[in-house]
Amino acid sequence: MKTFTLAIASLVLLVPLVAYANSEGFRSLTPQEVAAKLKQKNVYVFDNDDPDEYKAGHLPHAKRLDPSAYEAKDLPANKHATLIFYCFDES
Repeated sequence: MKTFTLAIASLVLLVPLVAYANSEGFRSLTPQEVAAKLKQKNVYVFDNDDPDEYKAGHLPHAKRLDPSAYEAKDLPANKHATLIFYCFDES
């Protein structure tokens, strides 16, 4: 429970940085929307921070993905999966 609470608290810091793509394009998600999506199947979270920031801390189950250097094999094979990308921004 402590880990889940920490994850939700972390999401609060990421609100403006999390986006979701639907038929209309990308949009931001609230922490509550991310928490709800994480309960669904075929939802993947990707951390776009640099390696040192990723090592310092990331959301549970988040996979690090360099947005400027990735291949199709780095993404889920299921083309109907929900992909959530985030990064930490100190500004």
